[in-house]
Amino acid sequence: MKIKITLIVSIFLMVSAYAQQRNEQKLSLAQRYEQLGEYNSATKIYEELYESDPTNSQYISSLYRVYTQLKNYAALVNILDERLKQAPDDIDAYGMLGSTYYLMGNEEKAFEVWKEPFQAVNVNPVFYRLIANYALERRAFEIAIELYEEGKRVSNDKVIYSFDLARLYSITMQFEKAAQEYCYILSNEPSQQNIVETRVFENINRPGALDATLKVIENCADKNNLNFSYLLAKLYTEKKSYQNAYEIYLNIDEKLSSKGRELYNFARQMFAEKEYKLAAEIFETITDRYFDSPIVSQAFLGYARSLEASLFEEYEKTLPLWKPYFPMEKFQSEKTEEVLSAFNVVINLYKHSEPAYESILRTAVIEFYLLKDYEEAQKLLKIIVSEASLSKNSAEAYLELGNIAMIEGNPDEAEKDFSAILKLRSASDAQKNKAVYKLGKVNFYQGQFDEAKKYLSEVLANLKDNSANDAIELLLLLNPQMNDSSNLLTYARAEFLAEQKKFEEAAITYKKLADNQQAFILHSIAAVKYGEMLLAVDNYTESISVLEGVAAEGEKNIYADKAVYLLGKINQYGIKNYSKAEEFYQKLLADFPKSIYADDARAQILLLQNKPGS
Repeated sequence: MKIKITLIVSIFLMVSAYAQQRNEQKLSLAQRYEQLGEYNSATKIYEELYESDPTNSQYISSLYRVYTQLKNYAALVNILDERLKQAPDDIDAYGMLGSTYYLMGNEEKAFEVWKEPFQAVNVNPVFYRLIANYALERRAFEIAIELYEEGKRVSNDKVIYSFDLARLYSITMQFEKAAQEYCYILSNEPSQQNIVETRVFENINRPGALDATLKVIENCADKNNLNFSYLLAKLYTEKKSYQNAYEIYLNIDEKLSSKGRELYNFARQMFAEKEYKLAAEIFETITDRYFDSPIVSQAFLGYARSLEASLFEEYEKTLPLWKPYFPMEKFQSEKTEEVLSAFNVVINLYKHSEPAYESILRTAVIEFYLLKDYEEAQKLLKIIVSEASLSKNSAEAYLELGNIAMIEGNPDEAEKDFSAILKLRSASDAQKNKAVYKLGKVNFYQGQFDEAKKYLSEVLANLKDNSANDAIELLLLLNPQMNDSSNLLTYARAEFLAEQKKFEEAAITYKKLADNQQAFILHSIAAVKYGEMLLAVDNYTESISVLEGVAAEGEKNIYADKAVYLLGKINQYGIKNYSKAEEFYQKLLADFPKSIYADDARAQILLLQNKPGS
């Protein structure tokens, strides 16, 4: 008898296991159909599975998904009603049933069903989030907010509901309420600061968000809770209320006894924002208050760099940057000595350090570009390359030495300087790429065309490099099928003269090629270059005449679009004929819509059209 019972049990278990395996296979097949969007096929299998086991919640959820896709709401209501009769505590069934009524357009019934589980006593607070998620799925934001608020009221873990509410308030553009929830979170769980900041700034650029959030955080901020201080400072920075942010960082730095670190980070941010005056003020505060701080040398350097950046801003305003070429003239400013003095402080206080070598480099740059004292600039740059070959400033020093050598007409010396950069371990890829391009140009100027091609081709290995477009243009000229070597040598001499800012001499050489109809592509580009040399010395009348001749050739001249673009610039900035300038920009867009100058032409047209009096 015992053997018979054991055999029956074994057979039953085998049959059950086989049936379970069959159901798992069917479920897997139905899920594949569902993933492929074949909902009718999936539905047939899910219905079979449900009939075999109506209490299985996975089968009910699967039918909910496919019936929703097929809009078979009536069948879904029947299944879910039956489920709730059998299992009145099934919270997901309430969620799915309410969602179904919502899809049917019966919002009142949906709200009634979603709220039904909460009529009982001692409801699990988690249920509020579960039902709210179904409401959110149907974008029923009001009921979801109501459920989250009630969940927060009865739950011990109120912060998680505050996060939910803040997210929903942000979605519905109720930014003040969202900010109030973030205030609650920071007050009760300061460790959530990073998450709160991330959530706040996800929405900060939406209309009205910044002002509404700032207003609330200002009111609820606790000065003893630095998490509020950080958030408020970042909001002020976003608002560009930099002075307010600065005052907060002063307080943070003092409370944390960080010896200027918090201020230093903010000063660097202000420098990046081009708020150089404020950046200088903050760096100076660090040097005044925390002379024993580990970052004080960097603060002294930051102060000098901020003054320098402000000086260069002033300098650039005096330059005719709309011209392809223009003379280098000595720049006179009362600020120059102040900047040089600030760098000199760093050089003397921190001899043979990175801040000192960077200060020497920046001083040399000022001597070279602003004061036009090439000899003094070279002397300073040579200090860096001789004393600190491993310094991160060495590559820039060699680059500027090469630039000075080029200006002075010494290509051999320039080649040595640029070649030195390629051997430096401290040189970045960008610096090495720039050196390679410069070496290509130096060899081109010297008539070493094969060497030039080698270097320029190396630049093209990285098309994202800033020099790539210029390298392509020069390589095109180096094609032996396009130009003969004698004309190319003439063009190279003209280019070297232009590099040295000897525009009148360069103009004569370019004109020879421009007048030579047998010079093929060099004839075309030399004509544009001739016009640019005339433009460099403010000979607008002659320049316009030359460039109009190029523009008239249209598609026959591959540089015609550049000529039209330059004609627009001359009229806009040179002779102030704004209507004529707009006419040329419109011509560029009409005749050369794919030109690389098209985007700027559009921008200039808008600028001219919005100009007062236009």
